[in-house]
Amino acid sequence: MDSAPLIRDEEVFLRMNLAERIQHWLLISTFFFLIVTGLPLFFYDVKFFKLLLPTGRSFYVRGIIHRVAAVLMIANLVWHLFYAALTRRGRDNFKEMLPRWKDVKDAIELFGYNVGLTRFLQRRGIGKKFFQKHPYWLFEKHPLYGRYNFVEKFEYWALGWGSLVMIFSGFFMWNVELSLRLFPLWVHDIFIIIHGYEAILAFLAVIIWHMYNVHLSPEVFPMSKVWLTGKITGQELRLLHPLEYEQVLEERRKTLSAEAL
Repeated sequence: MDSAPLIRDEEVFLRMNLAERIQHWLLISTFFFLIVTGLPLFFYDVKFFKLLLPTGRSFYVRGIIHRVAAVLMIANLVWHLFYAALTRRGRDNFKEMLPRWKDVKDAIELFGYNVGLTRFLQRRGIGKKFFQKHPYWLFEKHPLYGRYNFVEKFEYWALGWGSLVMIFSGFFMWNVELSLRLFPLWVHDIFIIIHGYEAILAFLAVIIWHMYNVHLSPEVFPMSKVWLTGKITGQELRLLHPLEYEQVLEERRKTLSAEAL
């Protein structure tokens, strides 16, 4: 039998196919234009945003760009839903994105591992007997992830929920007359508040949390190229998705065993 490793570090694996990358690119571009054209409306009293939109004409163009980007974002969301429902790969990815009890455990273990409080207490001799009996609570090892970790799952579902909130509130902001016919003025004002603050929350989540986890963390710094090429190496698979790595390894072992019979 060949002594070469079953998974080489330089071997290339498909992480995102072309359809998934296009969906991601559309999401990035529409999100960018929605933020750029939406924040000036929410913070119009700030001098900086007044300079960006000095005339009524520029403010009108801003509104058109914002609505076009919103329609494209909705179309991209619909495409993603059909892709997840009607393609085998989409269904497999969706199943992997479903929250599980392991995700809760991973979040707790990662928090405990990063903080290191229980290990500090043990070194100081505090709770020594407890930790000898229950070493799990020392959180000495980083949790192992499969195809998607709990952070990626949280971002995925937060994006879905946030999109629904933005679409619903944005629809009635776009159709003011319909909104005022169906609801009292204070409800329409709530739509405006929710739309604005949800946009700010999404913006901060992307530039702080998502950018760090995907591009600035030590494992992938200065940038993960998956969103461009859709590919990762065997080494990256082993380090970032060890459980998926073990799954691929086991499948190849079984194939070799079957071929040897």
